[in-house]
Amino acid sequence: MSVTLRLEGQAELLEALRKMGIEAQAEARKAVQATALEVRGQIVKGYQKGPASGVTRDLSSPRRTHTASAPGEAPATDTGRLASGTDYRMTGDMSAEVGNSVTYGPYLEFGTQRIAPRPLWRPTVIAAQPKFRARLETALARVMR
Repeated sequence: MSVTLRLEGQAELLEALRKMGIEAQAEARKAVQATALEVRGQIVKGYQKGPASGVTRDLSSPRRTHTASAPGEAPATDTGRLASGTDYRMTGDMSAEVGNSVTYGPYLEFGTQRIAPRPLWRPTVIAAQPKFRARLETALARVMR
């Protein structure tokens, strides 16, 4: 599972950055990278945030008690695989991808016929959009001085 932030007017921005020069492009890249790192960090924190309010079950292999998240809550961590499987990578000069290698992640995020959604990624990305815009504006203002 992965998410990508898309910026409206990206083609125009890339053209403007090209005209502004290498320094502007580097500053914009830093804004993209900082946002990807923040999204990744917020997702990991969301998995690890603490006690959930769903059903508590005794599990085996290894023997433990797990309290699941309730529908609508972020998934509750049990083994730590969701948190440790979350990473980011730069996919271009102005693009990054935050992803997770755990195969059951999308089932938790979007739900199934038997499991109600436990959204974490979508709310995190939505919350990051204004911060990304502010970072980008600040970065470009530094270059324009």
